[in-house]
Amino acid sequence: MGTTEVPTNPETIVSFSPAFTDAFAAMGRPVELEFRADGFDGDVPWSGEAAGELGTYGMGADGIAGATEEIAAANPDVIFAGWLPDEATYNKLNAIAPTVAVIGENPWTDDWRKSTEIAGEVIGKADEAKDLVADAEQAIADARENHPALEGATAAFGQASPQGTALVTADEDPANVFLTDLGMVIPEEIKEVSEEGGRAYISDENSDLLNTDFLAMWNAGADAADTINGWDDLKAVKDGSSVVFEGQDALAMSQPSVLAVPWLVEHLEEQFAALDDAAE
Repeated sequence: MGTTEVPTNPETIVSFSPAFTDAFAAMGRPVELEFRADGFDGDVPWSGEAAGELGTYGMGADGIAGATEEIAAANPDVIFAGWLPDEATYNKLNAIAPTVAVIGENPWTDDWRKSTEIAGEVIGKADEAKDLVADAEQAIADARENHPALEGATAAFGQASPQGTALVTADEDPANVFLTDLGMVIPEEIKEVSEEGGRAYISDENSDLLNTDFLAMWNAGADAADTINGWDDLKAVKDGSSVVFEGQDALAMSQPSVLAVPWLVEHLEEQFAALDDAAE
């Protein structure tokens, strides 16, 4: 959505992007105004220095665009918007302040590595940003070294909601990037669920797609254990290498950041150990 000239050392930063919000916080310069989706406006266990104010925006098509009055009132110098529904929304925000749309190959979620490095450049802490990325990558490398069964293990990340069960299918989705960074692989059958990539709903008859060595599910208004056909018989559930996220914690997988990644690696230690046990 165009090229944005971002001012250096901005006085007022507005962020819709967890990757940017956490990157700035990690470098001791929290954003002035942070927006998160309704229902995800509480504290997260990996968060750094809190934003000056916390706003929320709805998940509907008018969500971000509907917050323009509050954004304008903050008189921001820059807006890190992440995913935007259309060019019109981008133009509306960009009329308020220079606006940065989603960063990276994935069209829905910012790449946490690139976002952290950009944040560092913006506030004159490029070296610190690179160190933060290196630390997060080291946490991943340590997990791979400590848990050899991660290498080549099949993995899936999905969501249980009133609308059904959805799976993350695209290689470039940050959730799948996290899993493959750890050495795991996303089965081809999962990637083929959606021709356009991204995330796709599966029918009850296809719940066997969840029969992976490692499984992460997000309870988003529904309980995976109650709604997924054959849940108790899934390999990861039986082996103890499955995890179910509730509310805020799911953001670490769905929208990872330089702070969320190390927390997530530690949070999944029990599941990684179970993978090792199952491989023996």
